[in-house]
Amino acid sequence: MKKILFVLVLIFITNLGCKKITDGGGVCACSPISYDTSLGLVIKNSTDGDLLNPKTTGFLDKTQIQLYAKDANNIIKKINFDIRQPFTYTNNLKMDYYQLVSSEISREAKSIENTFYLKLGDKLYELNLKVNNTVVEKLLIDKVDSPKELPSAKESYLSSIYTLKI
Repeated sequence: MKKILFVLVLIFITNLGCKKITDGGGVCACSPISYDTSLGLVIKNSTDGDLLNPKTTGFLDKTQIQLYAKDANNIIKKINFDIRQPFTYTNNLKMDYYQLVSSEISREAKSIENTFYLKLGDKLYELNLKVNNTVVEKLLIDKVDSPKELPSAKESYLSSIYTLKI
């Protein structure tokens, strides 16, 4: 009886630790890790100060930021986002700025014609994204190309981080 109970507990624990991916790949822990495409946006002032950093004078708190889209009936649909802290990717590659990050906007961007809205305090910006697989290839802010924060980055996550200077 103890052996059966032990085997059942072992199967239960193994099942909890096992993440299955339904769209192909290996079984359980052998499944490949997949990342959502996400848009990263560094917001700087005219002197390259990080406006998402709480230590910067005049920084933008998350409550002062809105990201949304409008449907055909002009109904506003809120888009979720987070503020990610600076990080070090490798010894040679460091992100010194906080970033506004949203994977939801990348999933909603069916074509570059789709318009999204970013409200920072009382300023409103129009965003258009060109998404290809796991990379945001292009970001237009008010119909103008936005520069990549890390233009030499080859990883899809890092090459999807752009800069908005206000």
